[in-house]
Amino acid sequence: MKLGRLARSVAIAITGAGLYLAVVAGHALVADPPSPSIAPAPKAEFEDPIVTPALAGEGSADKVVARVGETVITVGELERRLAETPRSDLAEFGSTPEEVRRNYLDRIMISDALLAEEARARGLDKHRDVRDRSLGALRAMVLHDVRTDAKANEISDEDVKSYFDQNQAKFAAPKRVGIYRILVATEAEAKAIIQDLAVTDPNKGPDPKKWNDLARDKSLDKANHLRGGNLGFVSDDGTTGQAENRVDPAIYQAVLKVKDGALVPEPVKEGDRWAVVWKKQSMGAVTRSLEIEAPTIRAAIADERMRAAVQALLEKLRPELVKELNPELCDMVTVNSAGELERAKRPGTLPRTKRPANATPQENPGGLR
Repeated sequence: MKLGRLARSVAIAITGAGLYLAVVAGHALVADPPSPSIAPAPKAEFEDPIVTPALAGEGSADKVVARVGETVITVGELERRLAETPRSDLAEFGSTPEEVRRNYLDRIMISDALLAEEARARGLDKHRDVRDRSLGALRAMVLHDVRTDAKANEISDEDVKSYFDQNQAKFAAPKRVGIYRILVATEAEAKAIIQDLAVTDPNKGPDPKKWNDLARDKSLDKANHLRGGNLGFVSDDGTTGQAENRVDPAIYQAVLKVKDGALVPEPVKEGDRWAVVWKKQSMGAVTRSLEIEAPTIRAAIADERMRAAVQALLEKLRPELVKELNPELCDMVTVNSAGELERAKRPGTLPRTKRPANATPQENPGGLR
């Protein structure tokens, strides 16, 4: 990672945190007047006319327009903020470009900087929410730099082809068949079900309602019997869309002999049991070409490189910066059944509603114990 880019990122993040401090200070000023013991915020000192780089020439972006305490406002920062502001909003600051630039600087940027300085003077920058936002901004900028560096390394056609060759399963799907099955203990039971379905046309399937009733009442496959014995789409090796739902490849081979929508005319042996099989529909094999998948592969490679770069950076920084780690203290925080965070209770502590009753007899309003 380039140090220059990281330095600029940190500077931008700190500036964003300063603007947040300005908002916090604004609320504080309305709710709580400044204490006499706190020194007043510094006045802005103008050091250069308000110009844009286009008017001032080379190197003008770094020229200082104003200093407000520790905050420095440059021509480049002024121009960036103006460019990010909607034109309809800029119209409120004047009728000429010069008026807009000067009024925007005074009303917005200097006001924000003054409030941010006052926030620091009040110690608001030490608040937890300010710290969290500052850390979040810094983290986001570092990740942005890592991502930019990862993308800067060109992904060649050879890289794309290598990824494609190594991940063929992602870009190809074998032929699959939608299968419904009723599983029974004996061949005789399976033949009786086929006869009960009374399919006269070998190219047509059974009555769906009758099939579902038989599957519910007769099938030994209790994972699917309430769904009509629906196994989903089955591949030639017996795998389905669900890893835990695998069938005998003999079922797949049996349905290849009939048309889509037809009932397999004979029971199919499946292990020590027998199956009545209904072929619903076929889905042909799908193979996507390298040319079609190239953009997706490039994005995947860039993402992998970015993740690897972040992991490498963390592994480098962890031994350098992590000075103390007490993971056992995490056990002091628990999550209750409602998903809310709470402190862990000492062993043996009862909930308030389950505390034992007072052992000493207490007199009630009627004078009884």
